[in-house]
Amino acid sequence: MPPTEFRTPERAALGRRYQLEQQLGRGGSGEVFRATDVRLQRAVALKLFSIGAATPQDIRRYAHEARVLSSLTHPSLVALLDVGADVLPDGGGPVAFLVMELVDGRTLRDTIADGPLPPSVTADVGRQLALALGHAHGAGVVHRDVKPSNVLVAADRYDSGRLDAPRMPVVLADFGIAVTTASAPEAPRGTSGTAGYQSPEQALGHPAGPPSDVYSLGLVLLECLTGERAYPGDPLSSSLARLLDPVEVPARFGRDWTRLLLAMTADDPAARPAPAAVAAELRVLRV
Repeated sequence: MPPTEFRTPERAALGRRYQLEQQLGRGGSGEVFRATDVRLQRAVALKLFSIGAATPQDIRRYAHEARVLSSLTHPSLVALLDVGADVLPDGGGPVAFLVMELVDGRTLRDTIADGPLPPSVTADVGRQLALALGHAHGAGVVHRDVKPSNVLVAADRYDSGRLDAPRMPVVLADFGIAVTTASAPEAPRGTSGTAGYQSPEQALGHPAGPPSDVYSLGLVLLECLTGERAYPGDPLSSSLARLLDPVEVPARFGRDWTRLLLAMTADDPAARPAPAAVAAELRVLRV
């Protein structure tokens, strides 16, 4: 079901607790708004799903995203705070909602638009995301849509007092099309990731496992370094290019970067390193 436009009355309060404010973006299955938790007087991010015309499969997917988020606790993964359902005021219709921590900052996509990131900062960002994916995979969760617009740069989390503090703290968000290795609702066709960042197996319509997230992360890191997408263009062109042309890593970044990124984007999922190995390599490159 395509995302629905939601009206946001100035003082709308969902669940008698959350006052909606401005729209922040659109996720894989709903829209995200900034809101205020009037009970705790704190800002939160609230993801709305229209359920007025939702199918049973839609409802199962909404519930699945809530279960996925509730199973994950990591500083580089967006945290779930609450769930609920209500009717939007002013005839807006029934909605379900997820309440998540609000990460104040831009997306990694917006950050890259200003220019490539230095290799040390790219390694720092990649290490955080690799550790986050390792945690998710350990909980049996595959994100399936790792891309710069789903990575939030959390500038407010910088802690200069820590020797190992991230230079650019990031948080991976939007688990709307994530799957679990246990029992997960059947994902609709065409929602296994964004074409420009899909792994070859995703482009072929095959199931996506943890190595698919590693492949997508490799493309994200390459884009951080170069400022350009490895496979631009429309979805069909991007998917075909991925299947026909191997990833190219500019030699100017050095042998270590070339070796790591080519391993992460290997055609064979079994040949890709695990997130923990990626994080270890990036820790060295971060220096």
